[in-house]
Amino acid sequence: MNLFKMEKHLAGSLWLLAAMLTLSLGVYAQNGSVTGRISDEKGELLIGVSVQEKGTQNGTVTDINGTYNLKLQGENSILIVSYIGFKPQEVKVNKQNVVDIILVENISSFDEVVVVGYGNQRKVSVVGAQSTLEAKDMKMPVANLSSVISGRIAGVVAVQRSGEPGHDGSDIWIRGLSTLLGQSSSPLVLVDGVERSFSNIDPEDIESFTVLKDASATAVYGVRGANGVVIVKTKPGKVGKPQFSVDYYESFTRLTKKVEMADAYTYMDARNEAQMNSNGTIKYSNAYIEATKKANGLLPNDNMRLYNPYLYPAIDWADELFNDWGHNRRGNISVRGGVPNANYYASVSGYSETGMTRNFRLENYNTQMKYDRYNFTSNLNLKPTSKTTIDLGFSGYLAQGHYPQTSTSTLYAAGMDVNPVIYPLLLPNGTVSGINSQQKFNPYGLLARGGYYEEFSNQLNSNIRVTQDLDFWSWSKGLSASVMVAFDTYNSRRMRYNRNESMYAFAGKKGPDGLYIEDTLFDEETGDYLYTPLREADGRLVLQSPEQWSNRTVYTEASLNYDRSYGNHRVGGLLLYNQKVYWDLNASDVIEAMPYKQRGFAGRATYSWKDRYFAEFNLGINGSENFTPDKRYGVFPAFGIGWAVSNESFWEPIRPYVSFLKFRYTDGWVGSDTATGRRFMYQGVFTNLTGTYFGTNYNGASGYGEEKYGVNVTWSKSRKQDLGIDLKLLNDKLSFVTDLFKERRDNIFLQRSTIPYYAGWIESPYANLGIVENKGFEVSMDYTQQISKKVFLTLRGNLTYNKDKIIENDQPPVDYPWMETRGTNVNARWGFIADGLFTSQDEIDNHATQFGTLHIGDVKYRDLNGDGVIDNYDKTVIGQGDVPKVYYGFGADLQIGDFSISALFQGTAKADRCLLGSSINPFVDDEGRDNTFANITDRWSPDDPTNQNVFYPRLYVGSSMNTNNFQQSTWWQKDVSFLRLKQLNIAYNIPKTITDKLFLKNASIYMMGTNLFTLSKFKLWDPELNTNNGTMYPNVSSYSIGVKFSF
Repeated sequence: MNLFKMEKHLAGSLWLLAAMLTLSLGVYAQNGSVTGRISDEKGELLIGVSVQEKGTQNGTVTDINGTYNLKLQGENSILIVSYIGFKPQEVKVNKQNVVDIILVENISSFDEVVVVGYGNQRKVSVVGAQSTLEAKDMKMPVANLSSVISGRIAGVVAVQRSGEPGHDGSDIWIRGLSTLLGQSSSPLVLVDGVERSFSNIDPEDIESFTVLKDASATAVYGVRGANGVVIVKTKPGKVGKPQFSVDYYESFTRLTKKVEMADAYTYMDARNEAQMNSNGTIKYSNAYIEATKKANGLLPNDNMRLYNPYLYPAIDWADELFNDWGHNRRGNISVRGGVPNANYYASVSGYSETGMTRNFRLENYNTQMKYDRYNFTSNLNLKPTSKTTIDLGFSGYLAQGHYPQTSTSTLYAAGMDVNPVIYPLLLPNGTVSGINSQQKFNPYGLLARGGYYEEFSNQLNSNIRVTQDLDFWSWSKGLSASVMVAFDTYNSRRMRYNRNESMYAFAGKKGPDGLYIEDTLFDEETGDYLYTPLREADGRLVLQSPEQWSNRTVYTEASLNYDRSYGNHRVGGLLLYNQKVYWDLNASDVIEAMPYKQRGFAGRATYSWKDRYFAEFNLGINGSENFTPDKRYGVFPAFGIGWAVSNESFWEPIRPYVSFLKFRYTDGWVGSDTATGRRFMYQGVFTNLTGTYFGTNYNGASGYGEEKYGVNVTWSKSRKQDLGIDLKLLNDKLSFVTDLFKERRDNIFLQRSTIPYYAGWIESPYANLGIVENKGFEVSMDYTQQISKKVFLTLRGNLTYNKDKIIENDQPPVDYPWMETRGTNVNARWGFIADGLFTSQDEIDNHATQFGTLHIGDVKYRDLNGDGVIDNYDKTVIGQGDVPKVYYGFGADLQIGDFSISALFQGTAKADRCLLGSSINPFVDDEGRDNTFANITDRWSPDDPTNQNVFYPRLYVGSSMNTNNFQQSTWWQKDVSFLRLKQLNIAYNIPKTITDKLFLKNASIYMMGTNLFTLSKFKLWDPELNTNNGTMYPNVSSYSIGVKFSF
């Protein structure tokens, strides 16, 4: 406390002194002294800057306020100003008493430091493949930080699968898929050195975001580094006066792509055609269609009592359930400052988002989706001695989500599946309408009368690191030791409030959709409708048993680090031990309640000579509980070499054109112990017998038998190779980073497929059998140009391509080569090849037997084996899946004076999806509840039987009639590649003449848009969504306006 009082009094005194000196600005003082403040280009005051009078030993340094005061020894003095990381300056005093100085940053490629595994390293000496995203590029109006990195980093594939508030994270792969489906493919994420999720971090708290991709970069993480590593560092303290920063925006959201459903009349027309194709009858008579038009204002209506929307509804369920616009907001306030021995960073922030579901105010609870989160971050950096550093970190969040009791995917499914003419939203008496006792068939009932649930979650992260320089002796210079302990805790609780509501239907004779509309009965006295009860309930909200999840993690780490230069030689090293213990506090059995433990050792040795030649060796050693004691530890080595050609003497003539060129090569192994999710998999378990095979016969059995998972299983290992080129041209204005990569993952853990039933196993055991190969390339480009004094332009882009292939998956022998899964990609899709539609009865008669009774307009499948029957022997690979093989992003930043504009485009290619369910089979429900998309008009028609260029083949009603056309085939496979304007920012920096009057250091206002438009061949719904039928909460576009200022 005394330290802060002293700082306050000292700051006040110095400001008073500076004010007095300023009064005589421009007039030469008789005592020959000069004072002023020294700052960087951003206005940050600098502490400890050396100020020396040229030609003398007379000098001083700036204090905690960035102020210097120097008594000059002569006239016409020149000040020499120098500070680490900035270009030195010589400043003429010119008989002034006050001289303020702005220093320009001087970070060359030789001095720039980047994040590597368990530490930092000079960028010029890095031989591994790594990329860093700047904090300023991580601002978007989303709750989940994983959605921010899309299209920004080469080698990182990030696909946002949903836009639901609180659940809008992206699936992330580094350099694509490298293991079999069912195995973990997510990268390791470290936040401030500890394995944590980064999804809920406020972007304003991030200092750097680094991705490690190859073996040399990730080998030190051993078992955890097989899928790549993401390192997030939050902002540390900074020496200087306390600087407060405030950032706030308001944002409005809407769906990136609204799913267009058929209106009532399009639906009835298509349904009648499907009925005619199926059994020669129609469902909706012309009189019924005319009555519906009268009831809904499309035709003159002379009898409102009979022709009204209650009896003849025509409802757009999506419009009734969902708003056109949502809303979110975010606010963050932070403070950063301190003295050299104690500096800090602290922030608090809030994020709130309202989803698209409507709030029906007549109900007694809010039916809108809502998500609120409050974050805090605090980092304290202490230096009690010149050789001791203590870093303390605390962070966490509180979150609350409010959602309909029915899941959002079910709500969207209901809005899409229920046809527009089946029943009204509500009956005239205010009750939910239906055709039977199942409320689930009424989308309004699902949203507004089914109840809701709330989720409460909190996370607390804490860590302390102590670093001690050990250069007490000449031989130990460059040696340091570090110890870290982290404790994290997470709690979540879900409260469900269920509600059952009475349901009724009109009393009378059933109409075509089950509604009682013909000869509807009325009360003779009041004229009101009479109703038939379908279900009666009290309508009360009932609290269900709470669901909760809790866990705790303790992480410890100890390391020795070495970094020292010997003339032209530079040597570095790392020895590290770590351990993680995780407790599931809601475990349901004894095994799960036991703490999960991971233990590892890591080592690294680096060498460089004259910053020309580089060599690096990395080693990770990890232990896992999943394997027998003799196979519990895995060793994962990697090495890398590099050559900075541009640092050779012979390069001097070329340097004005090619300022930097470096070649890199790395090779090594990383591992994985992920398998089925079962712990201690080498242990057999006893299970209740239901039967087993003796020969080819299945016989029942009683009692218990031992089920063996994998006694001799061990680590899967990935050999990763990388050849990289770093290139800078035109005095560093244009830069390229290119990498060719190859990975082969062996010993992938999977269940055997080649053991026949008659071997007598209860269940086939597991073994290290799988092999997957993945290779490709990535390239990133950056170009910066100062066009004029106030005009700056930056262009950037990145591209990633990968091709994965299954080498071995224990597939049993196949009858035909096209059935072979070896050689196909991991996410391959299997099905029939569609050769168009049948156009004549002769074509049907002369073709192979397919499914059910065939008609003109049905899908024709290719008979691959020529046996005259379409069956599983004719299935082959028809698609590569929805994880894109090509992923790219490009954009530009343009600054003109105080105005700036930036844009980012994101795109994918070589991705496809096969449509399933009601999206391709609109009338599979025999009772006729299913709706269809608006594009149902693009269908085969008896009026044009030879037309092949249609979306839908011949329509039928009912599951039995639809057997043939809705097989998984190339007919329903769609290209979901896309190009999207991911982000557009426009900002204006308020001039200093205004901010000074407002007592602000700087201020800006900005507008920001995300997901503004999408180009894609796929038109039904957002191509990025993880759905085969459209029933997923859509991604959203956002339009934001905000303000940011500091003081």
